[in-house]
Amino acid sequence: MAKTMMTKTREQAKERSDGFAGIDETTKLSISVMGGISALVGIWAAACLITAMMGVGGPLELVQSWFSAVTGV
Repeated sequence: MAKTMMTKTREQAKERSDGFAGIDETTKLSISVMGGISALVGIWAAACLITAMMGVGGPLELVQSWFSAVTGV
């Protein structure tokens, strides 16, 4: 008696037809835009800090001036 084997193959199609593909692209774009804006704000803050240090005379003088401005002494 010959033995025969039955094999089953399972194929799954990963297809998104519920409209999430557009949302994924929008999310990627918004994350990129937020990252770019954050980078610009960081560069601007660094430029302001460097300008303040140059105007006062150095980092120690900047800290001393900031502390006296905050405390009023």
